Amino acid sequence: MVGGDLARYLKPHFEEIVGINKENYEKYQGNSFDVVINANGNSNKIWAQGNILGDFEASTASVYKTLLDFTFETYIYVSSSDVYENHSSEEFTLEKDPINFSKLTPYGFHKFLSECIIKNFTKSHIILRCPMMLGTNLKKGPIYDILNGSRLFISKYSSFQMITTGELAQIIYALLDKNITQEVFNVGGKGTVLLSEVMKYVDKPVSITKNGNIQIYATDISKLNKIYPLKTSEQYLKDFLKNYIMLKS
Repeated sequence: MVGGDLARYLKPHFEEIVGINKENYEKYQGNSFDVVINANGNSNKIWAQGNILGDFEASTASVYKTLLDFTFETYIYVSSSDVYENHSSEEFTLEKDPINFSKLTPYGFHKFLSECIIKNFTKSHIILRCPMMLGTNLKKGPIYDILNGSRLFISKYSSFQMITTGELAQIIYALLDKNITQEVFNVGGKGTVLLSEVMKYVDKPVSITKNGNIQIYATDISKLNKIYPLKTSEQYLKDFLKNYIMLKS
């Protein structure tokens, strides 16, 4: 979802955009690019918990492979706010603070390990620690479940920072335009959105698992906000829902 949307939204800003996936990877292997944006990797956190080696291969070994298979001026990595041990508060999610990797889930650890590899390998990079992403081909996650009448497996009192893939593309372009490099940024809207609030936008009942875990994602985005003014998570949700409803109709 993220990679395809970024290619589409960034196309007006660049002379040429090349979308690389499993089908055409070998075709472009060995090529040189001004910018490589890596939005690849496993995005299923539950699967990662029970398939640690598979998640490592999908989210970390694959990153190392791109660093060896392509040459580039700047490497941009779409990481995750799961690299923080406590991602429920802005207080514990400052980019400059050290990561306690021994306390991370396999999913978060592999994302963090990929960040370390990129920092060590590249001369010019930007790492974007992203929250819940809302895009064109959303196919899983609590927002998808709510919108499609699927069972919600976490508590409706869970709250998430959110951002759209379209906005992420504009952030990437802005950072490149300002020649920013060797930086890590938390990405997301201001504040969070409760899943119970999301349900108010849906005109169908939502099946909720009893005693579901409460998940909270709320990272400090003040560093990025000084460079690129961000909207609220609620506004990004509304922007997404407008396009989602149009596509569904």
